[in-house]
Amino acid sequence: MLAILRRGLDGRDTGTMEALRDSDPRRVGPYVLTGRLGQGGMGVVYLATDEAGDRVAVKVINWHLAGDPGFRRRFRREVAAAQRVARFCTAPVLAADVDGDLAYLVTEFVPGPSLQEAVADGGPLTGSSLDGLAAGVAVALRAIHGAGIVHRDLKPSNVLLSPVGPKVIDFGVARLVEGHSQASSAVVGTPAYMSPEQVGGAPATPASDVFAWGGVVAYAAVGRGPFDGGSVPAVLYRVTHAEPDLTGLRGPLLPLVTAALAKDPADRPTPQELLDALSAAPAGTVPPLPASPPGTGETVAARDTRIRGIGPGYANHAPAGDTGGPQDDGDSPEDGTGRPGGGTGGPGGDGEPTLEGGARRPSRRRLWTGAAAAASAVVAVAVILQSGLLGGSAGSTASSGPDTAATATSADPARAMSASGPNPLDEDGLRLFTPPQSDAARQAKIWAAGGRARDAALMEAFAEVPQAVWLEGPSGDKARRTVSATLRAAGKTGSVPIFATYHLPFKDCRPTGPVGGAASDGAYRSWIDGIAEEIGDARAVVILEPQSLVNIPGTTECERGDAATEKSRFANLSHAVDRLGKLPRTAVYLDGSFEKWPSLEEMAHRLLRAGVTAADGFFLNASGYQPTEGLVDYGDRLARCVHVQATQGTDDCLDAEIAAAPDDPAALPHFVIDTSRNGRGEWVPDKEYAKPQTWCNPPDRGLGLRPTTATGSELVDAYLWISLPGHSNGTCTRGTDGPEDPVYGTVPPGGGQWWAEMALERARLADPPLR
Repeated sequence: MLAILRRGLDGRDTGTMEALRDSDPRRVGPYVLTGRLGQGGMGVVYLATDEAGDRVAVKVINWHLAGDPGFRRRFRREVAAAQRVARFCTAPVLAADVDGDLAYLVTEFVPGPSLQEAVADGGPLTGSSLDGLAAGVAVALRAIHGAGIVHRDLKPSNVLLSPVGPKVIDFGVARLVEGHSQASSAVVGTPAYMSPEQVGGAPATPASDVFAWGGVVAYAAVGRGPFDGGSVPAVLYRVTHAEPDLTGLRGPLLPLVTAALAKDPADRPTPQELLDALSAAPAGTVPPLPASPPGTGETVAARDTRIRGIGPGYANHAPAGDTGGPQDDGDSPEDGTGRPGGGTGGPGGDGEPTLEGGARRPSRRRLWTGAAAAASAVVAVAVILQSGLLGGSAGSTASSGPDTAATATSADPARAMSASGPNPLDEDGLRLFTPPQSDAARQAKIWAAGGRARDAALMEAFAEVPQAVWLEGPSGDKARRTVSATLRAAGKTGSVPIFATYHLPFKDCRPTGPVGGAASDGAYRSWIDGIAEEIGDARAVVILEPQSLVNIPGTTECERGDAATEKSRFANLSHAVDRLGKLPRTAVYLDGSFEKWPSLEEMAHRLLRAGVTAADGFFLNASGYQPTEGLVDYGDRLARCVHVQATQGTDDCLDAEIAAAPDDPAALPHFVIDTSRNGRGEWVPDKEYAKPQTWCNPPDRGLGLRPTTATGSELVDAYLWISLPGHSNGTCTRGTDGPEDPVYGTVPPGGGQWWAEMALERARLADPPLR
């Protein structure tokens, strides 16, 4: 056995390091392995040297895990997440190979023992060392949560004591292992430090990590966890039902640890509240934790939603620059719906997402914390260091330990997009909900009864394709009933519904909004809150208000309205993103319109103002017919433009800046594309019209690619059918006196109404074909 190279703060050896075995590799990529640091469920951790001779830790993933494509996908996701956490509180990821024959992860090496080793060797911590440990781990949790990650397995062995303070490692590992059938168990985590909700099988949240923080601090102070002792079932029972044993924990940390170990997640403080209490205290005291954040009047019981949210969003940007104009002809909708290509209401249908030859891209639930969050975390740790709590100066030394997937962020604030809970579109074997009574399904029955067998067969195939379920007002009860009924039906088939909300005040540029105009902001937010309450912890995808970021009151596209109504538009959208985005298994996408309506720069601005940094991304083409391939390219440029504006604080997106944006999909917002009506692309009129209105019921168009997550692009989370392709866009007259549409020689149905013959044309011209 070799003396371990990790040394304690006093320079003494902290344990042993095992020599390489005959079966161990001697080299992994450019790294020369020199010994074994530890082994766990995921693989073996080796000490190694890089090409410059510096020591690093290399985790080589076990072959039975690395051979699972699903695990590889999760591993790629967790590596990306690892690179978004502030490096001062964990071991930065230096390199990784997630696709090679030998999957591995390389982190910086930490010269220091784990908290478990330190307490076992030298006894419990006291005084400023204990206070520093409590503050340092709280800082780490705030940074981890700010990157959109829940640790899930915080424990003494996952806290390393480096010369510059505690470093939390191994976040994300529990989620990696739990997704693999051979490695999973009924509960994931270390029993004595698991929260009651984890024991009960509920998803872990940031509040779960705070519970573990209480256990870790208690261990550091008295040498044992608050629920230690006996069999695993006995420990789990005490976690769920018994009060923690904090005997021996005295002084100012006692009330904080007690609050952190509350059985109800809503009663626990946040990491920021812990830091406020710790850093504001005079020497030797810690003030009681406030029942609510100062000035908010929030009750302890009302904390649940806030505690479950992860990380601040990037600062909003004011609009600037040209807005561009509507696609093709500069027209604004005049059909009474104001909705280019929009359809409303009615359940959609869908089946298993398939796309011939498409490889499924890795995806994740997204929360872009931005440079502001990273800067905030740096300021917090600086204050703590200056106060002497960590007992040392700030530095970049980082750590690795046994069975660690230790993760960290680059100092680059661009690496800010992260996971904040599972996105249903990231599921293997995803099924999308098929409502039994869509307009297409009803039409098929009518035509079958009338002897139109071939047309009925096309409508049956149409009805089997995924389509969004639209939620409209004015009745909030109606939307809630639709959500409830849809979720019940989806639960019977294990499928995921796509909801499209369409109820904003001043929608369609009409002065009287759906519930009474600009003064109806409160009613709209209550409407959204009702939908969120109905969804709860169910799986869902929400397409938030198509056209909401194009037809903005007081802009070129919507001259009605004023600065106040424009401001309320962004405030309402931000509320919806925040409220729906905090749901544990709901993905939320904002309106990204389509290319040239408005300009790229303006669209990025509007997305930032609406809160895209707290959403899963944006959606494209819900009001258009643009070809999918072009939309993929446009969405990539728009994502990069958002990144440029957010990280540089600029209103522009120069071509060179877009090209220089990172290729890492973890650093960019993702998007979905509406492919419901773009099988034959956009309509180019074969004759002149005073107002072509190419967005309004264009002829000779076909259904497009079927909904799928196998998009072949890491930024495109899915192709979806958002617009209802059998519904009329309105009674457009192409600049004539009407009332007929000169293209069809008839008066079309009003906007949002089912138009059977147009639906049949879309089905006949589908590309790829329906049958």
